Amino acid sequence: MMHKPRIENILFATDLSENSELAFSYAASLAEAYGARVTILYVMEKLTPNAELLLASYLGYDVEELRRNSEIDLTVQIKMRIEQFCAEAADQLPACRFILHEVLVEPGKPIERILHHAGTGRYDALVMGSRGQGLVKESLMGGTSRKVVVSSPIPVFVISMKVADPETERD
Repeated sequence: MMHKPRIENILFATDLSENSELAFSYAASLAEAYGARVTILYVMEKLTPNAELLLASYLGYDVEELRRNSEIDLTVQIKMRIEQFCAEAADQLPACRFILHEVLVEPGKPIERILHHAGTGRYDALVMGSRGQGLVKESLMGGTSRKVVVSSPIPVFVISMKVADPETERD
């Protein structure tokens, strides 16, 4: 006998690209359907030490202050973008404003950090977009999403960035 999966906490991994709004709309719809909460994860790839030092001196910060300010600024920007998205999607997703649980901005390698969070036991599903760049463009998924799908301990919903508009498909 089949049972409805229990999805209470969704991890949404984003690269903050323009296309990530489409993937977030799927995460929000899934959260609304299951009454779940969404945690947004953005992983900042580390700058090389030389680039970090150059940027810090250019901006007048020390390196640690630069890291802290970057994480704080990004967290605020992500929350503002999500609030804007929810305001625009209020008609289709009335619960959008209430699903956001937490925004995490972390330094590191995206695949490692996404899999780390997926493995904590705090999440029931993971939603992420797939762009597919370079040679990988011809394959089904981009490199990051493919590696996450293969290694994730929780179900992964990969949203193709080439999802067609259902309204135009019906003609």
